[in-house]
Amino acid sequence: GSPLALGYGGESDNANDNEDGGENGANNSNRPVILLATSIDSTSMFHDLSPGANNAASNTLTLLLAAQLVGSSVKDDVLDSLYGQIVFGFFQGESYGYIGSRRFLKDVLEGFQCTEGNEGVPSVYKKKDEANTQRGCLHPLRADLTFQNLGQVRGMIAVDQVANLGGSKNLYVHGGAATDGESGYAGFLSEVIVELSASDEGGYVAQASSVQDQEDDDGVSPLPPTPLSSLVQLSSSAVGGVVLTGYDDVFVANSLYHSHLDSASSKYQTIDKDAIASAATLIARTAIAAAYQDANNEVDSETASNYASQLIPEPVSSSSATFTTLYKCLFEDGNCETFLSYGTVERTNDALRTGSDLGMGVPLGTPPSYYTSIYDSSNGQAFLRASGKYYGSLMVDEAGKDTEPVKKYGVDDEDVFLVRPSLLEMSIFGLLNNYLGRGSFVEQSEDGSEQDAPALATCKSTKDCSSVSYCNLESSPSTTPTCAGGSCVCGARSHYHPALDEALTAAANVGTGMFEIGEEDEGISALYTEPYWSNYVGVRVYNDAGNTPGVYASSLGAVFALACIGFVWRFKKTMVKEKVY
Repeated sequence: GSPLALGYGGESDNANDNEDGGENGANNSNRPVILLATSIDSTSMFHDLSPGANNAASNTLTLLLAAQLVGSSVKDDVLDSLYGQIVFGFFQGESYGYIGSRRFLKDVLEGFQCTEGNEGVPSVYKKKDEANTQRGCLHPLRADLTFQNLGQVRGMIAVDQVANLGGSKNLYVHGGAATDGESGYAGFLSEVIVELSASDEGGYVAQASSVQDQEDDDGVSPLPPTPLSSLVQLSSSAVGGVVLTGYDDVFVANSLYHSHLDSASSKYQTIDKDAIASAATLIARTAIAAAYQDANNEVDSETASNYASQLIPEPVSSSSATFTTLYKCLFEDGNCETFLSYGTVERTNDALRTGSDLGMGVPLGTPPSYYTSIYDSSNGQAFLRASGKYYGSLMVDEAGKDTEPVKKYGVDDEDVFLVRPSLLEMSIFGLLNNYLGRGSFVEQSEDGSEQDAPALATCKSTKDCSSVSYCNLESSPSTTPTCAGGSCVCGARSHYHPALDEALTAAANVGTGMFEIGEEDEGISALYTEPYWSNYVGVRVYNDAGNTPGVYASSLGAVFALACIGFVWRFKKTMVKEKVY
């Protein structure tokens, strides 16, 4: 039957600075990861009104701008020469127990175990013989196993609520040395941010939060509500990081955190665009400095900061075309032309790759609402098609719900993994490909002379980029041209990862929307679910007729009430006159 409730979730986005990376072509698994992370969801008492201006919207904008700054300022060969690898993580469902970051980090830190073997199977079976084909796991289902190639996470730089500074120009650095047992790296990150902010042209200054001097009953310093909490907890404080915020030990007055009033158009909320731009610049430069640090933490914060500033000399501007466009989409119109363009390209790319067009993802809305929603096939749950049947996950040694033997994946050449992310998730996916895919242009012409960055070819899908010659394929196979937002760039850097409570696993050999609770669940957070309103629920829906009928009804009611009062008054007067009252 139909499920009675579904867990919250969706698809988180992550992207690497370069897929292969490392000097002399060394695999990324040998390079420690610096994870730049934030949440892309919000909530409120009214789920369909979760604007998240100072939360999800500003967080997403800040990290996208940081990605754009890194991608436009630093070449891939320079990034590959650094000791660390930069990875951007946009996590879904963070408002409900950090489900996006916990799922991703648990898979990366603890080592994901696939039932059928960790090498997985081709996610598009008919492409099994192609080089570098994407692979997935049948159970627990993962549509993309690229995350297995990531190296050890060394630290995290997170961002939270930097759009409203309470009228000041003060940013705060939380976490630091207290998050990783004084090992040195997280403390280094904190020092770098403070050092870099000293040269901020807009006058915004980052300082260490006073919270670092406070501890709870367990001797742990509290952290802002960000993916860093997941990292510290899952690593038992062996790995830490920092959070850049717009508040110190408490949220600023009128931060409107998780309120339906947290909107850019609300008279109660104040959005500081320059603060967002300053935070994005700090995040980008800190990421470079973090990757520059060597294995023994022998590079001091001043040297690393100077190196980062030289690589990224120009800061983000709140008046730039990129800032203006993304601000409109994230704060005002979630169905903007830019998101629709990126979403259309990703939809087309995926349809050509898999042979199935799942349509456009669930829109962000106008005005935007960042509620994560339930987790099913229409809202980000990955699933697979095997021999013409659809499953949430697959185990060939067990029978399906109709007791018939389940056919092995790959019996039919049309077997494939499928996923339909939301429009926001699809747009972030494409934007990251665009921003990070500009560092591998061919720098020399055939005669050996230097050449400027090329004019990007236009496209409707990746197949239109097959004749592009400006991507340096010799440096890395990951720079194969791909279409992102209508332009051919070098390399598909983005990947999806399921955002679902770690206690839940898609049930095997049945359709989507059915889950099992794992016996080894540690119960770290509450298991959030929502009633499942299927087509079979007896609900009658009426069209919204607007205010006019109500005005007419109220007016007629008022007239009728006055008439009744007048009638009673005259009737009483008549009865008194006739001496019967």
